[in-house]
Amino acid sequence: MSIDPKLLTLTQWLSPAYPTGAFAFSHGIEQAIQDGWISDAAELEAWLLNCATFGSLRTDAIWLRLAHDAGDVSTIDDEARAYAACQERVLEAERQGIAFVRTTNAVWDLDLPDLLLPIAVGHAVRRANLDPDTATLLFLQASVSNLVSAAMRLMPMGQAAAQGIIAALQPICNATAAEAAKATPDDIHSNTFLSDIAAMRHEILQPRLFQT
Repeated sequence: MSIDPKLLTLTQWLSPAYPTGAFAFSHGIEQAIQDGWISDAAELEAWLLNCATFGSLRTDAIWLRLAHDAGDVSTIDDEARAYAACQERVLEAERQGIAFVRTTNAVWDLDLPDLLLPIAVGHAVRRANLDPDTATLLFLQASVSNLVSAAMRLMPMGQAAAQGIIAALQPICNATAAEAAKATPDDIHSNTFLSDIAAMRHEILQPRLFQT
């Protein structure tokens, strides 16, 4: 059996142990829970399913693929910032991207510029000659896992329910990754309006546990 040894690099980059500070960001879920839009595991699963199918997680997967295929990632990064629903979304992707770049440059001796997280991952995958299909899939699962982890700190939900959500969303991650592989800039859009509104409203939420 032949296994790509570089797969371990991707799993390391997209592991919860990688120091991107994902624990500090809820992607607006803190506000959604505060407003009663998410109150249990079933509603959280539906929320994340929509984000991965129609919203920001789908968009991030497409940005990752566009960055991987681009000659000039600065243009893609500028476009991703312009398309963000609000300042908090930019802040989240920017801070995580900077953390990803600094660690990846130090360990893998790359010279990645500071970029939004999905752009940074896509560019790093290209520079390290890693598989973009696998990278996109792992990026989506990591995003879902991080948001489930954030929700666990904000509402009553046990480990079994949390892992059940991540497992249930595996087919959605697969489908979205496959879609992203064929996407163009014209496919960038978000139809998850409550998620975007939650991110906007979170900018003035006090007190709060998460930066976004």
